[in-house]
Amino acid sequence: MRERATAEDMVKLNHLHEPGVLENLRARYATDDIYTYTGSILIAVNPFKDVGHLYDEHMMSMYRGARLGDLSPHVYATADAAYEALRTEGVSQSVLVSGESGAGKTETAKLLMRYIAHRSSSDEDAGGGRTTQDKVLESNPLLEAFGNAKTVRNDNSSRFGKYVELQFDSKYRISGAAIRTYLLERSRVVKTSDPERNFHIFYQLCAGAEESDRETWRLKDASAYNYTNQSACFDLDGLDNSEEYRRTTNAMDVVGITKAEQKSIMSVVAGILHLGNICFIDNTDDEGCDFASDAAKGALVDCAAVLKLDAEKLERSLRTRRIVLADEVIHKPLSAAAATHSRDALAKSLYSKLFDSLVDRINISIGQDATSKAFIGVLDIYGFESFAVNSFEQFCINFANEKLQQHFNQHVFKMEQEEYEREGIDWSYIEFIDNQDMLDVIERRSNGIISLLDESCMLASSTDEQFAQKLYTGLKDEQRLSKPKLSQTAFTLSHYAGDVTYESNTFLDKNKDFVIQEHEEILASGSHEELVRMFALGDDSSETSGRGKSSTKFSSVSTRFKKQLGELMSKLNATEPHYIRCIKPNAASKASSFEGANVLQQLRCGGVLEAIRISCAGYPSRKPIEIFLARFGLLAPQAAALYFEGREREALEGILQAANVDGWQIGKTQVFLRSGQMAILDVLRLNKLNKAAIEIQSRARAFVKRKQFTELRSASIKVAAAARGMLARKRVRSIREQIAAVRIQTAFRAIRARVQFERTKDAVQKIQAIVRGARARRILRQTRATEITTNKAATCIQSHWKAKVARKEFKVAKARARETGALLEAKSSLEQQLESERARTAMEQRARQDENARHASMEQELRARMETLEKELAIARESVHGIVESRVSEVTSQKDGEINVLRQSLVERDAKLAELQEWKATREAHEKIELNSKLRQENDSLQQERTDLERVVNQLRTEMSEMEKENATMKSQCSPSPVRTGGRFASILSPMSPMDGLDTLESPRTPDTPNSEDVEAALEREQAELDARKLKLEQVRSHMEYAVLLNFIEKDARDAGFMENGTPVLACIIFRCLLKWGTFELDRTSLFDKIMDAINISLEDAGEDYAALTYWLTNAFILLQLLQRTLKTTASGSKENRRKSGGLFDRLNSRFVRATTPVSTSSPGVKGVSHIDAKYPAFLFKQQLAALVEKIYGTLRDRVKKDVTPQFATCIQAPRQRSGTATLARSASGVLRPELGQGWMRILDTLDETVKAMALNNVPQALSKRFFVQVFCFINVQMFNALLLRRECCSFSNGEYIKMGLSLFDSWARKPQNEAVGEDSLDELRFIRQAVNLLVIHQKPQKTLNEITLELCPQLSIQQLYRISTMYWDDKYGTESVNAEVLSEMRIRMKEDNSSHASNSFLLDDDSSVQFSIDENLDAQAISIQLDGGFGLPGTFLENPSFAFLLARPSEQ
Repeated sequence: MRERATAEDMVKLNHLHEPGVLENLRARYATDDIYTYTGSILIAVNPFKDVGHLYDEHMMSMYRGARLGDLSPHVYATADAAYEALRTEGVSQSVLVSGESGAGKTETAKLLMRYIAHRSSSDEDAGGGRTTQDKVLESNPLLEAFGNAKTVRNDNSSRFGKYVELQFDSKYRISGAAIRTYLLERSRVVKTSDPERNFHIFYQLCAGAEESDRETWRLKDASAYNYTNQSACFDLDGLDNSEEYRRTTNAMDVVGITKAEQKSIMSVVAGILHLGNICFIDNTDDEGCDFASDAAKGALVDCAAVLKLDAEKLERSLRTRRIVLADEVIHKPLSAAAATHSRDALAKSLYSKLFDSLVDRINISIGQDATSKAFIGVLDIYGFESFAVNSFEQFCINFANEKLQQHFNQHVFKMEQEEYEREGIDWSYIEFIDNQDMLDVIERRSNGIISLLDESCMLASSTDEQFAQKLYTGLKDEQRLSKPKLSQTAFTLSHYAGDVTYESNTFLDKNKDFVIQEHEEILASGSHEELVRMFALGDDSSETSGRGKSSTKFSSVSTRFKKQLGELMSKLNATEPHYIRCIKPNAASKASSFEGANVLQQLRCGGVLEAIRISCAGYPSRKPIEIFLARFGLLAPQAAALYFEGREREALEGILQAANVDGWQIGKTQVFLRSGQMAILDVLRLNKLNKAAIEIQSRARAFVKRKQFTELRSASIKVAAAARGMLARKRVRSIREQIAAVRIQTAFRAIRARVQFERTKDAVQKIQAIVRGARARRILRQTRATEITTNKAATCIQSHWKAKVARKEFKVAKARARETGALLEAKSSLEQQLESERARTAMEQRARQDENARHASMEQELRARMETLEKELAIARESVHGIVESRVSEVTSQKDGEINVLRQSLVERDAKLAELQEWKATREAHEKIELNSKLRQENDSLQQERTDLERVVNQLRTEMSEMEKENATMKSQCSPSPVRTGGRFASILSPMSPMDGLDTLESPRTPDTPNSEDVEAALEREQAELDARKLKLEQVRSHMEYAVLLNFIEKDARDAGFMENGTPVLACIIFRCLLKWGTFELDRTSLFDKIMDAINISLEDAGEDYAALTYWLTNAFILLQLLQRTLKTTASGSKENRRKSGGLFDRLNSRFVRATTPVSTSSPGVKGVSHIDAKYPAFLFKQQLAALVEKIYGTLRDRVKKDVTPQFATCIQAPRQRSGTATLARSASGVLRPELGQGWMRILDTLDETVKAMALNNVPQALSKRFFVQVFCFINVQMFNALLLRRECCSFSNGEYIKMGLSLFDSWARKPQNEAVGEDSLDELRFIRQAVNLLVIHQKPQKTLNEITLELCPQLSIQQLYRISTMYWDDKYGTESVNAEVLSEMRIRMKEDNSSHASNSFLLDDDSSVQFSIDENLDAQAISIQLDGGFGLPGTFLENPSFAFLLARPSEQ
């Protein structure tokens, strides 16, 4: 795969050298990427056109808080990094902006301060008035007017250095600011060259001053002044001097300069212009000078009037020089040249003082925060300069750049050192590149250039040639200084950016900053307030020159600049630096023009190549391990090492050793290579790819030829086969027609015979049924008569016998009662036994009565059936008669052959009828035998019962005889005593008489005498005990059945399987068991909780297995559907029932039902099961089942998400092959494309496994479709968001790759076995599908915004379309993204959305994790549930007779 054409960070270039750096900048500049990183250094190439979209509010918000390197290079990124470092570390920051004139330093500094002001003011409360940051930003026009001028390379070149300190309070808001200026080019005031201009303020004043002010200041056109007409350039293209003058005065208003002060300042500027027109000529009579003309004298008058000075004093100070001796003051006349020099010195002093005064006023207006502890400094300073002729200004500028370059080198080397230490590699042998020797040559005190220059300036007789000779002799041993061969006044310094030759002709004059005291006295004693304030007399000491005391004060410009530069470096060393190097792409300042030589020289001067050289001194080429293996993995001798985690180092070492390169090191996350080693690896890789391409081409050509031959051969075979097939089909067609005719005749005759046979058969069956019914009724009547007779005889015998036995026992008991009190107990027991026998006899009689009633009802039913059969027989006879007659009429009309056939069929029918009659007789005999055997069995059972009764009676008789014997024994032993007859037992022992019986009845009953109520109570107690024991047995049996069911659910649930119609067997077993046991109608039961616990245990054992989860999902869902279709409430019962159910559980049940039962339901019922009046536990169990379904559904969905989430990173970016050959696949159009990576295959494997598990476990289709809708929604959101967050993925190749994956999804989802996925799931991929369509569509620049939003991408928002359009890059065909007009419309719409408070986020929200609710609108009618299908019970239930009811239909249960 081809690499990207450009790199945002040039340190990451494969070839880190000057051509590679230059080509990278050229390619980025061609695509309007004007910013590029070199490590932490930002390179800004001036576009010379409007790129306002890079600096709007939206761009500021994008870079707010973003880490350096996360987004594309930008000046806002550097500014945000400085501000964030200030906030987090509390350390002052500085941003150094440098570059040659016209490179855009001033604009870059403005953007920096604008962004910092935006960041600091974004947290402030809105308030009235102008803030500090407003004053700082709006002071720029004022400083540009007085400090900027047109040069050869730039129309708005800053001719001074500026350092702005933005001071911050404790909340990191701008609380103050200070502006420092350095080395104003004062010489430009008096001397300019064509086509340059003087400072802008002179031309603005001449063109824009009001008419009254022009008269007051006696202004003329700019071409009339010597200081402005030295060049023919008075106006700048695209700028109006009068409009710029108004901008300057407005800036003065902003910084707080009053109108009066403005006029005073402008009058000084006008005075300087008039001062330049004062010209002198030498006087031929004496050594003095005179005015060159009347105009020069008028200029003196105008200057004195504007500056409010005495004209005579001003003239004397210009034409003479005052020398103060010991006893007198001498005024020495000056020559014309000296007077001109004095005039120029006064003009330069005036302008310099005025500029410093403006800076002081701006600082006072802005205000400084004395309590501020941190600041951000923005240094806007001239870059390294090297012209054809270089003078004192270039020397000072390059000296400052040498200082900054040393600071820069130290910072870059420190970052390199931190990088090596972080990666854990050896860096001790890397040398630090230092330019201290160059700085020593310039600023050394004893023998430096500045010290020698000051020394020469202090000697009045010194010349420029003498100064040059001092340099040659004093610094002859310095390697950094050399002497040109053809010049005696020039010297060459070897700077970090190259050799620069300086002409020393004007060094002495420009270094001398002579301040003439007479000038200062005149200006300070005048009436001009501004001049008086600027030239107030001080206590400055003066240097002496000659034997007398001079009226001039000498001040070294270079020394003062050196001091200011030292203070600046001290301040920079106390801050954390950030570097911006501004580049001017061409000398003509034209857009879209890139001059390589010019840019390369600026890169050298800006120290960018020096930074690269520092990187090259160590390891200039470095790549992350993953990227290195992806690119050079095909060079590995053991390719298998690339695909085993943990063996990356082994693969890297093999690659580098095979390439025969030395000096490399492998860090923790990157591979570090020495200079040139990356190119060697690229050559080896290219050679291997070329060999692979040749092999692929040869194989492809062979494949094409082989395919052509195969197609030709296949075509000839197909033609021959078609011809043979046509002949064979004709022959087969005739044969088939003959066979078809025979079959039609056969079928017709068979149908006619079959109809006749069926009619005859039905008639015979009805006759047989009537005859058999009559015979059965006759036998039944005989059996019932015999049974009634037998029962009556047995009952009569039993009653007589029991009466006889009872009378006998009563007599014996009565006799015993007369004997002793002990016999009473026996009597009581006998009476109890008698009552129990009576009760038993009564129960048997009731049972017989019930049996008789049942037989009577059966007899009535049989009679009714017999009548029905007789009616049907009559109807059948009539129909048979009619059929016979019609058949006879039809038969007579048939052919003779058919009559014979019918006769033969009648013979066969008679034979069959005979066989049927014989079978009927046999059947009747067999039935008679079976009926007799049944009667015998019933008779035997009655005889057995009779025998048992007789045995019980005999046992009672035996017991009674034994008791009689005991009573007789006791009677013989005890003699009755007449004395005790009137005692306590007299009524018992005395003989019974009628009167005694009356007395006994009237007297109260003793406790020993039993009665009928006691016997009934005893029988009731026994019956209660029997009922309790029976209930306990039933409970034990129920618990055993419960245990069997719960154990099966917990351990063997997967063995249940499914019915033929897909209904889960386990759900049906649970429902049928609960239905059989009546659990739904219980007020209290723990069975439901136990079932839920067993299911949860089984789910925990299954873990996240797809098959287990889908199996339980189907069972739980179908069981829930069974409950929803069968359970009903008693909320619509009668008022009486509601009044009766006053218990706690009844009330809870009623509330629960009213709360959960909908008003109307469309749920279908269950065949064979009627609606059940369920109680509270049943509805609670239903609610728990719903929660279980939702839980299993969520677990299954989260498992699928967990499996597919790691694959998204490889799905949105085409894989980079590590082997020598790339795997290709042919598309439908015949184009070779990269084969899909493992990510897509793994996602499809996961989805396929899920579909198979759902199909295997018969998950309802409505549930599975809902499931895949949420899964595909999740895939859509994750892939779409990942695509929009990674710029390297928004390419044409990646778009084709993702589109292939989506088409693979479509074909997979539309397979017949994947019907459960549904079209709705594919519709969820609409966002990623439309984004990919936008990436791969051709002719994007021709598309309008309406076509994109309405036809191509209707679902995507403007923010999303803008994000894709700006991040798109074509790595295959090199095409462009959408045109600039479409992007502009997108930005306008985004601003409208921002104003309407619409969401600015381009990311999608993931709503696929919303909890699934079973109450959602699922189609309950479409879910078929049948309990009477193929019901294959597991062995656990088949072997247990308690579960035999499961074999029957629900209606039979």
